Amino acid sequence: MRQGSPFLPFGNPTFGNPDFDDAAYRVLIVRLSPFRDVDRSIPHLFLFQEVRRALPDAFIDLAFFPNASERALFERENIPFLIGSQSLRPAGEFNLLLISNAYTLELINLPYLLIRSGIPLFASQRGPEWPSILLGGSNAMAAQAIIREDGDSLVDGIFFGEGEGLVGDMVRHLQETRFLSLCLQKNLVSSQMPGLWAAGSLHSVQKVVLQRPEARFLPLDYPLLNSDEARTASLQINYGCPAFCSFCFEGYDRKPYRELPLPDILAAARQVKQAQGVEELNLYSFNFNTHQDILEMILELHRLFERVSFKSQRGDILQQAARLLEAEVEAGKRDFTLGIEGISEHQRAWLRKSLPSDDIVSLLNRLLGAKIRRIKLFYILTGHETGADVAEFRRFVKWLKETRRSRNRPARVIFSFGLLIRMPRTPLQYDRLLLDEREWRPLIGQVKSACETNGFEFRLAFDWPAYCVSQVLALGGHWLADHIVALAQKGYCFDTTLPPEYWGELEERLARAGHLNDAFLGEKGADYPFPLEFVRSNVSAEFLYRQYQEAKSVEDSGYCLGSHEQPGRCLGCGACSDAEQRRAITHHQIHQPDNSRYLPQLRELMARKQRLEPVYFRLRLDSWLAGLSPEFINGFVFRELLTQYPELVDNLLTARESLFTVRPNANRFPAVSGETVFALKAWDARSLETRFLSLCLQKNLVSGFQIIGPAEGFTPGVFTKLRLDMHLPGDL
Repeated sequence: MRQGSPFLPFGNPTFGNPDFDDAAYRVLIVRLSPFRDVDRSIPHLFLFQEVRRALPDAFIDLAFFPNASERALFERENIPFLIGSQSLRPAGEFNLLLISNAYTLELINLPYLLIRSGIPLFASQRGPEWPSILLGGSNAMAAQAIIREDGDSLVDGIFFGEGEGLVGDMVRHLQETRFLSLCLQKNLVSSQMPGLWAAGSLHSVQKVVLQRPEARFLPLDYPLLNSDEARTASLQINYGCPAFCSFCFEGYDRKPYRELPLPDILAAARQVKQAQGVEELNLYSFNFNTHQDILEMILELHRLFERVSFKSQRGDILQQAARLLEAEVEAGKRDFTLGIEGISEHQRAWLRKSLPSDDIVSLLNRLLGAKIRRIKLFYILTGHETGADVAEFRRFVKWLKETRRSRNRPARVIFSFGLLIRMPRTPLQYDRLLLDEREWRPLIGQVKSACETNGFEFRLAFDWPAYCVSQVLALGGHWLADHIVALAQKGYCFDTTLPPEYWGELEERLARAGHLNDAFLGEKGADYPFPLEFVRSNVSAEFLYRQYQEAKSVEDSGYCLGSHEQPGRCLGCGACSDAEQRRAITHHQIHQPDNSRYLPQLRELMARKQRLEPVYFRLRLDSWLAGLSPEFINGFVFRELLTQYPELVDNLLTARESLFTVRPNANRFPAVSGETVFALKAWDARSLETRFLSLCLQKNLVSGFQIIGPAEGFTPGVFTKLRLDMHLPGDL
């Protein structure tokens, strides 16, 4: 097992599990991607918290899609592919499987996993001896490829919508009714649970929206996992998006826009720091800079954490909101990612991006004059670009080259392109599909040339087979189910890339069955029968079609969010539950702190943090921590310190092993346990030393390690004497 393995540590105490055989109920949470691809995401952590709060005595385990080396091992040793990372028990020994589906290509892996775990493929084929299998996640509204036209499905049920609080209730109902017949259990639970569709028929169900978000639903209590992300937590600060980008599946699926109050966010941040031992907090949001208290939030969170990261934001707000860009730079942000989307004003209007060229130019001018390292510009190619669009893009890239050249510290600029996937429940679901690579090649070549001839990096996010399969899975009908099963039976799966021949075989099968017809590939009318029509949404199909017609007319009517200049305007999507919710969006303003104090205060806080010197203490680590990633070891020690001694939460910023996992010793030793030295960084180092010295005198044994005493005169990575114990197998 490697350091980053999800199977380590064996018997991870942070799961809080009973003995597997003694547990009255067992839940396996499944990700359809390998651990390395989802170790920084939160759906499985959210599900864990929901289940643990509902069933404190349950055995909860995690399973990830096995990577290539794990698949080879499992195949060779005849191990089921769906296996708990903690219990090492196959999925068939659990009562319930909760599957998180993040994007369309992951669906290919579901039948593949079932086949290689010996689980009957369809709900109608599974009896009461098999676990119930439920699926949800951000791609649920595009998961029709796992449902047959008669309503049979690869899973027993799909949850549509936001599951905060409801997932726990659902699991509790399933546990309470587990002795009923499978059919009766499914029907009983689905009739009582909003958003839950039970396999067997295409009966109507309403997507669930959490109209009033609460901080108590945020993922805070979950196990520490063995990955490079163990020292980072993500904290959601708002829900949904106020914009109406015509291509954005998540933007329409998660409407309306809702914010958590700043006091609740700060309280939750303290909780997650103590519960998880994290030194970095990532603000989780579609657009973090839309939050009305984002400026004050950045300042207050930097008092609590070593680092605060924020990635996804709207460029127009970054340009227009006073002091926001300066605050982000002062807070240490050096990489900026901006979604420009269309290569021209015309294309951005068609995509309804609501991002004027003047804002783009002004913002880039400011960024290139700031202390930053990198700017990443995201674009979407639609397939509808004209020569005029490309010419406008060339002029823009040339301007950017000349502007960057004129600056003292030229930042690295990356142009990242993707091909537009027409997603369901968006205005562009009505647009024609472009599945002929020859239509795209000239356009890709032109924008690539424009970037590279002006000295910029060009990246294209998708390869062709993955693009085509993603598009067909996104808008294809329930006729897809048997085809993806047939290809899974041939051994196809998705892991980082898609086998090139997958699209060739799928295309041939669909063409032979008559599914790649003009009705599916061409422009669609308002009456087109899209899949999953039995799921009712809070955004009407009539609104989506009206938005599509406006996009075709190159009308961009903006979005609902208000600003300091003027209130926003409700576009009538229907997502808001009442007038109060609509007013909160249309009269939204980003609060501006005191002009004279805010930036100097933030600047001084960051400078003081940089000047902090760590204190060093000797700790003795338990043997079960040997062989784990340094991030896990650091996170575990930090977490246990803050749990045992909560008075340290506001003072202590980091706890890092500083002898065997730093240069020149990093990767030099196969495992670390026993006595070592930790660097402890705190706002008040003297009070921290005093507290730790008192703990040493008390001989306090913290779970997993013991505090021995100060490491006087210590230099990180340097030791004068090492005792190395080696334990070898007897038959070596």
